[in-house]
Amino acid sequence: MITAGAFVVASFQKSDPLRTDLTALLPLELQDPARQKANDLISRSLARRFVILVSHKDAAQARARATELAKALEDTRLVGSIGEDFSPDQLKKLGLLYFPYRAGLLSPKDRDALLADRGQELAERALAQIAGPGAFADGRLLKADPFLLLPSFLLSLPFPATMLTLDDGLLSRRDEAGTHILLPAKLVADPFDLKVQETITSTINRYEAALDAPDRPIIRRLGAVFFAEAGARKAIAESTWLAGLSLAGIMLLVLLAFRGVRPLLHNLLVIAVGVICGLSACLLVFQQVHVAVFLFGVGLVGIAADYGFYYTATAFADGEKPPGQRLREILPGLSMALLIAVLGYGALALAPFPGLRQIAIFSAVGLIGSYLTTVLWLPLLQARKAPPHAPQVLQFIACCSLFWTDAKWRRLRVGFCGFLVLIVVTGFGRISFDDDVRKLQPLDASLSAEQGVIAALTGLNLTTQYLLIEAESDERALLIEEQIATMLGEWQKSGVIRAAQAPAAYVPSSARQEANRTLQLEKLTEPFLAQTLEAIGLQAEDVTMAPEGVLRLSAALESRAVPFLNELVLAPGLHVVTLQGVSSTEGVRRDVATMAGVKFADPTADLSTLLGLYRVRALALLALSVAVIFALAIWRYGLPGAVRALAPSLTALAVVPCALALFGYPFTFFNAMAMVLLLSFTMDYSVFCAEAGTENQPITLLAVWMAALATVLSFGVLALSNTPAVAGFGLTILLGVSLAALIAPVAARQQVPRDAG
Repeated sequence: MITAGAFVVASFQKSDPLRTDLTALLPLELQDPARQKANDLISRSLARRFVILVSHKDAAQARARATELAKALEDTRLVGSIGEDFSPDQLKKLGLLYFPYRAGLLSPKDRDALLADRGQELAERALAQIAGPGAFADGRLLKADPFLLLPSFLLSLPFPATMLTLDDGLLSRRDEAGTHILLPAKLVADPFDLKVQETITSTINRYEAALDAPDRPIIRRLGAVFFAEAGARKAIAESTWLAGLSLAGIMLLVLLAFRGVRPLLHNLLVIAVGVICGLSACLLVFQQVHVAVFLFGVGLVGIAADYGFYYTATAFADGEKPPGQRLREILPGLSMALLIAVLGYGALALAPFPGLRQIAIFSAVGLIGSYLTTVLWLPLLQARKAPPHAPQVLQFIACCSLFWTDAKWRRLRVGFCGFLVLIVVTGFGRISFDDDVRKLQPLDASLSAEQGVIAALTGLNLTTQYLLIEAESDERALLIEEQIATMLGEWQKSGVIRAAQAPAAYVPSSARQEANRTLQLEKLTEPFLAQTLEAIGLQAEDVTMAPEGVLRLSAALESRAVPFLNELVLAPGLHVVTLQGVSSTEGVRRDVATMAGVKFADPTADLSTLLGLYRVRALALLALSVAVIFALAIWRYGLPGAVRALAPSLTALAVVPCALALFGYPFTFFNAMAMVLLLSFTMDYSVFCAEAGTENQPITLLAVWMAALATVLSFGVLALSNTPAVAGFGLTILLGVSLAALIAPVAARQQVPRDAG
């Protein structure tokens, strides 16, 4: 324990091992590796981005406050240069990138016009732009691009659709409420690091608090870093009070049952060793722990207490048996219970969910630590003398157990069993499944409200839906994107999507650029250049022709002159076409279903589908666990005894999902995983009862019911959580453990364990 505790302290001193990324709890695998890679990269990119909207009735005040806040955030050194994608220097880099290749760059409308033999319209447009009011072309540009096709191309680039305009380097919008300045920022640190989240959030809060109330602007924020910080703060606070409530309940339970401080301290030792060993193992294997693991790890408190309760309850026996003899009498039951529990957690570790694997390691190693503490230390620490109230307690327990043996309770037993059957019959047909990943954790209400206001004022849409383009090379991927451009345009016209961004819109394929060069030469330059030059007063020798060659995608990526392009090209031949404002996911899926190299991806829906898949697998895992445990029970107790031993657990597993359905709760992946754990929890009770002799049944039932109450106090409090996944998990355990503990005496009826040898 000392070594494990020292390792935990050293781990927290070296770095902060707590993680807050909720998606880290989700499956690592998808059936499509390319889509998984794209999901990971896009999610990581979006997680690093956040925006701040500064609103003030006075435009000058809004600009000043936005500039100050941007400087404060940049000073944290956790944020890159804010608004750099729209700075004058960035726009200059954009022009320098495209200028040498202008002959092969055409906007979609200009290309369509030339294909339709409407070159004269483009020539007339150029003359109107040169001679009309607000003309922007100078002599150098006209000599290099007489038809002003490059400015037309630049204006057609599909930057994210918003209702903002670029005003002196700042994205802004003015309405009747005042001026709104948007600060787009990108983290250069891990957005799911608690320290990073707290630093960014506190910087904004401190700046806002320091402003005078009358002139204080309205500051709204949007980004994963803020939602993660709010969720982590809530999870830590929730786990703290839930763990405190659980521990206080268990302490009170021990004091009431044993009426002494020493048994309480002994059981706290068992629990503490289990928690410290489990946490150290988790840090050793994963180098980090998700905050949600602490929420679920609260349950270890109740399970670890089982072993201490079982041994401590032996002190209620008549006579003064030596501690070693008392241990030998219960050691087979303790060992069998540990084996079954570790098998249950081993099944949990098979799930492809990193968070659940952490919980499995945490719990399995913690239980082994608690078991060893019970076996090695409690016999040395516990007093031999039975507590004075032992006879009364044992008599009460014996009277309660008569419900399952006394003939006078037969009708009530039949009625109780009939009630359970009624729950199963009426509830089974009402079981519904809900695997929506968005319901795993409710978003912070205030941040969600701010998100809605930002979206309404700016039109900003941080979408995660996209088309995945897979090809053998970048050139082939660009060709595919050009082929689907017409479809994207039709989607926009019909309202299926609001906007789209494809790499080919920024850097056309080499084939398209060569075709554009030829098209421009044949349909525009040769027929209309001479008269255009005459109209603007230039000679043919004044024109600077664009050099041969095409703009390569690799060169554009290396220059970083095109905002967002590096996030659309994930790897050679692996591109993303982002879709904003998708109104019909089914329509998009249907349209791309037969297209080679094109797949529609909706990460949120994909994860929900995956949760449904693993819910089915979890239930298969449960069936496998039942088969393994049943085989062990047959080896130990024979077939009739094995049936009785599994009766409490199987009853709980059958009744709980039906009862949840009657209460209106859907069945989720986390309910399924809770049932896997429920099997290992409740088998403890059956094993303890099965291993105890007839004379020790009251003592065993005391330990079983105390263990069940401890589990209810630990996992039961999880049902109070505001996080639906956690609450559903806890409620499943609460109902199942309560029912299995009530039925546990059935496992011991007329049962004589076989010799393990």
